[in-house]
Amino acid sequence: MISNNSKKFCGLLAQMIKEADLTNVEFYTALGIKKPYFYDILSGKVNPPPSDRQFAMLKLLDPTEEERTLFFDLAAKERNEVPADIAKILENKDLRRQLRNGIDYEKLLKNGEYKDER
Repeated sequence: MISNNSKKFCGLLAQMIKEADLTNVEFYTALGIKKPYFYDILSGKVNPPPSDRQFAMLKLLDPTEEERTLFFDLAAKERNEVPADIAKILENKDLRRQLRNGIDYEKLLKNGEYKDER
């Protein structure tokens, strides 16, 4: 269950590690990352890890769909990036072409903002 402490990536990660019944040492060792870097992530001193590490973390944690979505969204927000799961899917050029067909570029380029009024 996601708690209020999960508004930041580091809080959600700590909670998910606990729910997976893993110790911090087991977790960072299985990921192959160094202890100081792990604790910097867990304390929020550094940005969430890049997408390849995010995917590796989730393989160890076996999250619910809600946790997985929040995990990617919080990491992306704090990294100022597109969520890693969405970015991975966008590697498909046919999907990118399909998405671009639905963009109103006049509206998008007018002021840099785009809000779909559906």
